[in-house]
Amino acid sequence: MSVATLQQFGQNLPAWMALVMRGESVAIVDGGKEVARLMPPASQTLTVNGAKPAAGEDWRKTRLAELEETFPEPVIGASAELEAFRAERL
Repeated sequence: MSVATLQQFGQNLPAWMALVMRGESVAIVDGGKEVARLMPPASQTLTVNGAKPAAGEDWRKTRLAELEETFPEPVIGASAELEAFRAERL
């Protein structure tokens, strides 16, 4: 494991990240005390909220479906409503 002061870490972030990407852990210390530890992920597969992203165009369809489930109603419904709102504001 490598050790970096907070100042060293901030000044040369890409180099420290390269170490982590190669599988090494980095302890970040401030005032002689460890304040953080940067470690490589246990697996190389990206997960967001427990779901793995799909490849290619399927990813977009999957993400859009997730967003539609989360936000079923648009904030401002029809475009006519939006245009009316804009007309009032101008």
